[in-house]
Amino acid sequence: WVLAGAKLLVRNPIGACAMGALYPWTVVMGLHHMYNVIEAGMLAESGLNTWMPIASAANFAQFGACLAVGLKATNNKTKAIAIPSSMSAALGITEPAIFGVNMRFFKPFIAGMIGGAIGAIFGAITGIGASAYGVTGIPGYLTINNALLYTIVLAISGGLAFFITTVIFKEDEPKKKAAPAAPAVDMASQ
Repeated sequence: WVLAGAKLLVRNPIGACAMGALYPWTVVMGLHHMYNVIEAGMLAESGLNTWMPIASAANFAQFGACLAVGLKATNNKTKAIAIPSSMSAALGITEPAIFGVNMRFFKPFIAGMIGGAIGAIFGAITGIGASAYGVTGIPGYLTINNALLYTIVLAISGGLAFFITTVIFKEDEPKKKAAPAAPAVDMASQ
């Protein structure tokens, strides 16, 4: 029943949209490994893992958002964290991007959710899938059944998250220290 529900969810645009948006939250909670069981069930039943493009859309959107932060940030420490974190997210390992950058600033995390949702809709409409499980992002090309459509999924999700983050992200300005107050003068004692 769980497998049937999962298949129904990810094979229609509305369910795929919801999962593309919510997937990063399951990463935050450490629950994203449960999808491997669903993916294995899909492969055993039909030989096609239609969950993988949705997870890839969500992951690549977090890459796009994190990369935008890295390119837009003026703080060298933020850049030093965001750029490498975005590269690992492009390879399907999103924890550095999510925990180190996107959740920290939160707006990039939301932009990633939006990009992931829209990319996942395209993935569901086209019906693409993979012949293995547990591989997302750029390494997903090794298992996907249609490289061109997969490229479009990644471009939509990563590109949209990058664009939204570029528009809404504003790095916090360092707070200036207030000048010390002048000592109070007691007029009664003078």
